[in-house]
Amino acid sequence: MNRAALRRFLHAGTSSILLIGLLGDWQTFRLAVHVLLGVAVVGEGLRLGHAGFRSALARAFPVFRPEESVRLSGAFWLVVGYTVASWVPFPGPPAGVLAAAFADPAASIVGTRWGGGGGTEAGRKSWVGTVAAWAAAAAVLMSLRLPLHAALAGAFAAAVAERVPRPFDDNLVVAPAVAAVTWLLV
Repeated sequence: MNRAALRRFLHAGTSSILLIGLLGDWQTFRLAVHVLLGVAVVGEGLRLGHAGFRSALARAFPVFRPEESVRLSGAFWLVVGYTVASWVPFPGPPAGVLAAAFADPAASIVGTRWGGGGGTEAGRKSWVGTVAAWAAAAAVLMSLRLPLHAALAGAFAAAVAERVPRPFDDNLVVAPAVAAVTWLLV
């Protein structure tokens, strides 16, 4: 499996944290996400501050982009986004986590294949990738049995948050944006 495929697989796999909420309760989910954030803060500090740790981690998990050797990783920002989304009232947290976990890989796969210009691995976003992000988010939000208007609006929020260029990582904003929109519309 190449680096891009592994990165996409792990990104989607982060949705498994929802099992804590589904099997336990949403307070336990919130606690687990905060513990994960603490681990991520320590891990990022070690990764960015110690070249030996960074090299060992990159060998064990060959998913880091070259520019992430000097800045916080997309994985870190995803955990921060999940943490922010965990504070939105239900059904915001599962909606935000699922949309964030699946919209980005869908955009990357479709955008790289049919979007032209190399897709997100080359740092560019395409409109076909944005549509794929919306479709993936809509599918997972509808699987939660949200009202149709909330699922479609949440998917739109995911696609916009994924698409709009900004000075920080899109993984930070997708989950909270979707969580807020779906909560407000349910």
